[in-house]
Amino acid sequence: MADESATTTYSIPEPFEEAVRQLRRVLAEGGLKITGELDLSGRLQRRLLVDTPPCLVLFASPSAPLLHGPSAHPGAAALMPLHIVVSARGAQTEIHVLKIPPPHEGVYDVSAMAVLGRFRAQLSQAIEKIGMRAVLRV
Repeated sequence: MADESATTTYSIPEPFEEAVRQLRRVLAEGGLKITGELDLSGRLQRRLLVDTPPCLVLFASPSAPLLHGPSAHPGAAALMPLHIVVSARGAQTEIHVLKIPPPHEGVYDVSAMAVLGRFRAQLSQAIEKIGMRAVLRV
């Protein structure tokens, strides 16, 4: 399993700026919040004077019912927000989301991981409205 990617990658056949607009829209429609962002390519340009293709990290959090209410778990909030990396790849855009490891008794809090897994599924459903999962590159 060491060769397995730690992220799920989605491909959007749109230029970077349009893909980011679409991503923001489907996340909002799915009840997900963007709680912060980091423009990595802009930061590299400002700090190191290095030009790179556009790359943005969006910090996403679930809607309130996942973190509050009968199915919520206080430990799940410590695992938020999830990082979504959006990067230009030629004429298309890729979205990378960290995979959630399966819960293991004694290693992770199983109920917190279940809440995180539900959020990750909600996030994937939103992204799949605009992009397709990329096939693993060999």
